[in-house]
Amino acid sequence: MLILRQRIASLVFGAAIIIGSIFWFFLSEDRNINDTAGGLDANRQAVGFFVGALIGTILTLIITSIINFDLKFSSDNKDFDDLDALREQNYFLAIKDEYFQFRRNSRAYLAKHFTDLPKNIIYQLAAKIIVKFR
Repeated sequence: MLILRQRIASLVFGAAIIIGSIFWFFLSEDRNINDTAGGLDANRQAVGFFVGALIGTILTLIITSIINFDLKFSSDNKDFDDLDALREQNYFLAIKDEYFQFRRNSRAYLAKHFTDLPKNIIYQLAAKIIVKFR
């Protein structure tokens, strides 16, 4: 998912955003404020981080899908699956294609995606969780 079409320009843009946000956060004002003196407590920081990360992810998906709207190819002759499909189409078209493949034949779709897992892995994970919480 590239916001800019050129890979190098997108890399430079991403690095500039990360470095700029670090400088903006740490150099704008004093950040070491106790929560009893007006700072944020840990719970509010965690919620703020989660909401910010969620909004950032959603905006990235929307912006890259709009910018890369012309990336379309037929799902009949596609050689890409999963994240590799984003090389040839935008995010929302990839999700739509995966959804329609699942709707067409859900058993074959699930078998294709879970055949590499060891046998009884769900049972083993559930057993470990049950034993841990006994």
